[in-house]
Amino acid sequence: MNAETLARKPPITVSTKTTLKEVAKTLAERKIGIVVVVDEKAPQNPLGVISERDIVRAIATGVDLNTPAEKYMTSPVITVEASEPLWKVAEVMRTHNIRHVVVTKGGKLYGVISIRDLIGEESTLRSLIEYGEAEERGPAAD
Repeated sequence: MNAETLARKPPITVSTKTTLKEVAKTLAERKIGIVVVVDEKAPQNPLGVISERDIVRAIATGVDLNTPAEKYMTSPVITVEASEPLWKVAEVMRTHNIRHVVVTKGGKLYGVISIRDLIGEESTLRSLIEYGEAEERGPAAD
């Protein structure tokens, strides 16, 4: 399986001018953990992301919730290409300590995969386990 098969699409996006308060409302209403920040003139190019964790951090530090997304987004965006295998998606999440990864296809915004997406599919878990077992065994003998 690859990232394309698991990516939730279309991803939920907001513009750079969307306020943190509006982002928080979108996250709550859509029951999602992340939005992708895009330029309205080029919505296929992800500029950043804002997650639930980012909103909590903003509130905890007293950031004005009328602040535009572009001022508080995480950038650059950590992405995987749609053709990447799911073990690579899991590895990227682990390496960067993130729960969501943006998926691109041909360099253009395609979707988002969450940790919940990875662990929610039995076939995905099998794929990840098989990769882990192959990695533990090491290379094949000549």
